[in-house]
Amino acid sequence: MSTPRIVVTLAVLALGGLAGVVFAAPAPLEQPAAATRAAAPAPPTPRYRTTSHEVAAGDNAGPLLRSMDAPAAELLAGAGSALNNIFPGDQVHLDWRDGDERPFRLRLVHDAATTTELVWTGVKYTARKIPVPYRVQEQAAAITVTSSLWSAATAVGFSAGQIIELAKIFEYDVDFNTELVQGARFRLVLDRLTADDGAERVGDIRAAILDNGKKQYVAIRHRTPDGTVGWYGKDGTSRRKSFLRSPIEFSRVSSGFSTGRYHPILHRMRAHRGVDLAAPTGTPIRAVANGVVTKAGWAGGHGNHVELRHDNGTVTGYSHLSSIAVKRGAHVSQGQTIGKVGSTGQSTGPHLHYEYLVNGVHKDPMKAIVPVLKPLDESDRVDFLAARDRVLPLLEAATELAVTEGVAENSTAER
Repeated sequence: MSTPRIVVTLAVLALGGLAGVVFAAPAPLEQPAAATRAAAPAPPTPRYRTTSHEVAAGDNAGPLLRSMDAPAAELLAGAGSALNNIFPGDQVHLDWRDGDERPFRLRLVHDAATTTELVWTGVKYTARKIPVPYRVQEQAAAITVTSSLWSAATAVGFSAGQIIELAKIFEYDVDFNTELVQGARFRLVLDRLTADDGAERVGDIRAAILDNGKKQYVAIRHRTPDGTVGWYGKDGTSRRKSFLRSPIEFSRVSSGFSTGRYHPILHRMRAHRGVDLAAPTGTPIRAVANGVVTKAGWAGGHGNHVELRHDNGTVTGYSHLSSIAVKRGAHVSQGQTIGKVGSTGQSTGPHLHYEYLVNGVHKDPMKAIVPVLKPLDESDRVDFLAARDRVLPLLEAATELAVTEGVAENSTAER
């Protein structure tokens, strides 16, 4: 048999042997759902949720945290002094993981260059400051007060905390509740901070001039060799004095010092040997000077009352408080919170009745004369005078900040 015939015969036999066999089609491969091009990617699961609160006037850290369902006692214990001073406009953020009974982090956005964080370690909260990356430019700028410092400064980008810090520079010379005149002008050398996303904020103030009517006050920031930062006049004299001009940072005088005033509750003429400063309930009241607490409690028509004894026969009194933060016999420092504004005793609304006595005689607190503290040491004057001579020309040339969309613009001097 020839070779071709053998090949054909084998092929026929092979096909015949497969007769009756059914061939099944191969099963299709299953593709995972993620491989389907038409399916949209699932959104990432949030790592945590955040609750936020903007601090309002009169807010205190404890009640604010409790209102946010946070463990206030644990947070305050870990905060140290980090939550002692919160200001209207500050932002408090709490970050929570699902299922946790407490937030793993609190973030306080307060000043321009840092964020304060309280982080849960598993045992307690610990505080830390996180620097915010900004580019810094030194800027010479001016603000003119047409109605109030608060409205003028917020219009050009100052936060509530920064406005208070600005007021503190001159608080020994000017009572911002009563003595700041319309048209008063602040000239400032300050840091303008620009973040990577272009957002701008006001940073630290380096020097300032306040023209208030016919009076001018100059303040230059200086760090002494021991690390203390203070404000000084042109001649190096400390601007810090032994008494503050007012025990409340911002309020209004609702009734002044008088030898005869119609009493709104007793309905008769009666001497008013102090000043009434109207402010919201809960506003902090500061000790105007270092002293010792001689009274702290209920005092009849004065309601909750605190009295402080200072040097040189001076006594100050604070009445109608909603709460008292000091005890009799305690030593207090200038600026320390001694209580909160209220309306206890004979009072028609929330305010502070503030009295100032010298050797037992009532004086008008708004006219009290207070001595200046010591100047810089001679060994430190060279550095101070060099800084003064650099910033004074900038202050003199400061131009008005112009309000734009939440940002104030001005020419800047880069450093």
